[in-house]
Amino acid sequence: MCRLLGYCSRGSASAASLLTEQGLRDFTALSAFHGDGWGMAWYNSDGPAISKSTRRAVDEPGYDRLAHRALGDIGLVHLRWATPGLAIARQNCHPFRYGRYTLAHNGAIHPQSKLGEMLPAEWERRLHGTTDSERYFLYLMWRLERRGGDIAAAIADTQASIARRYAVNSLNAILLSPDRMYAISWHDPARIPAAALRRRGLANTPAEIAGYFHLAYRVTADAVVVASSGWPQPGWTVLANKSVLVIERATLGMSEFYSRDFAALPE
Repeated sequence: MCRLLGYCSRGSASAASLLTEQGLRDFTALSAFHGDGWGMAWYNSDGPAISKSTRRAVDEPGYDRLAHRALGDIGLVHLRWATPGLAIARQNCHPFRYGRYTLAHNGAIHPQSKLGEMLPAEWERRLHGTTDSERYFLYLMWRLERRGGDIAAAIADTQASIARRYAVNSLNAILLSPDRMYAISWHDPARIPAAALRRRGLANTPAEIAGYFHLAYRVTADAVVVASSGWPQPGWTVLANKSVLVIERATLGMSEFYSRDFAALPE
């Protein structure tokens, strides 16, 4: 389980400028508990660029430098809490890239013994690491191919199939494309890992436990920012569960859809 941050802005911006210095400190402090690595993605003229590390973000000078650089007008930040049993290695750190798309995930998909059954064989061979999250991303890319580029339908297919075949606590994700950011909110309130959250000191009240998988967004004249919970977010709007917020890169126009509105293709 992890923490997510995604943004679209009218011009090139840094995470620090979008969150404020205090906001960046508060978000980065979550790496004390989500300390199995970090990653950032942004887009330049050559497409997606990615930087990631297995160190805690709060201890990594490279993280701080990038968080204060205006990397671009669309990007994401990920703080990793590795699913138990999955290795802490650079290839398992988020975000992941496939072609023009990048994705970072917050959640866990069980059982691990059956993760190798998620993808068609030719797609399983495209894996770089061993995580459930990278397989989730590649499954989405496979469905996108089958759907002829219809991302909304591909997301619906992916959620329906993985939820039917696996025990999933969350499929929350930030997905970036050259033209849009997609904030995917999908979690199962019955599978929030309350005991694990308490052991890490992340949740002291029932409300904090219930809100662990919430994604919220803030809109300003110059940017739309989406982030996971666990740090002060006054004035932010919680994204509805099982919905997807779509932000247009060129205009910051926003729309929202629910995956239930799309009929899933058969396996």
